Amino acid sequence: MSGKPCIVWFKRDLRFHDHAPLLAAAETGRPVIPLYIVEPELWKQPDAARRHWYFIHDCLTDLNSALTDMGQPLVVRVGNAVDVIADIHREFGARDVFSHEETGNAWTYARDLAVAKLCADLGIGVHEFPCNGVVRRLHSRDDWSLIRNARMAEAIKPKPVALQPAVNCPLQPPPGKEDPMFDDPVEGRVQKGGRKSAVSDLRSFLAHRSERYLFHISAPLASEVHCSRLSAHLAWGTLSVREVAQAIANRRKQLSPTEKQRFGRNLSAFGARLAWRCHFIQKLEDQPSIETTCMHPAFEGIREKDHNDAYFHAWSTGQTGYPFIDACMRNLVSEGWITF
Repeated sequence: MSGKPCIVWFKRDLRFHDHAPLLAAAETGRPVIPLYIVEPELWKQPDAARRHWYFIHDCLTDLNSALTDMGQPLVVRVGNAVDVIADIHREFGARDVFSHEETGNAWTYARDLAVAKLCADLGIGVHEFPCNGVVRRLHSRDDWSLIRNARMAEAIKPKPVALQPAVNCPLQPPPGKEDPMFDDPVEGRVQKGGRKSAVSDLRSFLAHRSERYLFHISAPLASEVHCSRLSAHLAWGTLSVREVAQAIANRRKQLSPTEKQRFGRNLSAFGARLAWRCHFIQKLEDQPSIETTCMHPAFEGIREKDHNDAYFHAWSTGQTGYPFIDACMRNLVSEGWITF
């Protein structure tokens, strides 16, 4: 490869440990531009919310601190991904883009296709690495479990020792948490994002909170403590699924006979749900149409005409009169958390 810079495009993988694209880019010995793109159109999608941005903002702060220590701070740009990557190619001669494969919604899939076309047109190399336990272009679902388990057993990739900095690449902070781009104000609290919080949450869950995991998994209040609280960290990639899977395995090996009685079944159940998470993302990867259509066509059109705005408002604000449903929804509004 030439001495031209390479881009590491961060999306839902806001970490520096077990990050194959970042490590591969660093190992080229060329300047690295670690890039996060704030895409205004993405934040107009119906599944995006300011609560997400609060969490992501924390993640970007931690990520930038770690990358700065490696020699090259995070480069943040606001705009269309095609335009941003084209601009960096033009200004700095970037010749390769390293990233994880992403299983997102239809909008992110269309965006990734557009970026791939841009790179092909400009002669920019594209290097994508598998993410989580999701297998792209899977020929048979019969093979999925074996492939996923093999990935979980692979060695965790270390963070790069250092990054060759990209000279004269302008730096700017990400938009603020209250920037109007991110839609409605946040009501209630937001879970703390970032790698440091992710590691802290994982350690406390494995050390003591998981002891009552199965007993409290469905309770709106107790589940806040005894569930892992790793969903958001996995969604935005401050931890890799492999890191969590191996942490569970290591914890199980350390259990004394007495601790096995208290923690063993709970940790096994959590590990199974971690695999289910990959399994259901694989369903979306294999059949992306389920984002907008029913998995079984017989269900199309059954309820669309029955929508009632008053009922929907009562459900979403916890005012239905059904105590368990209302407790869950009020907790979601207040704490940004809903139970299993």
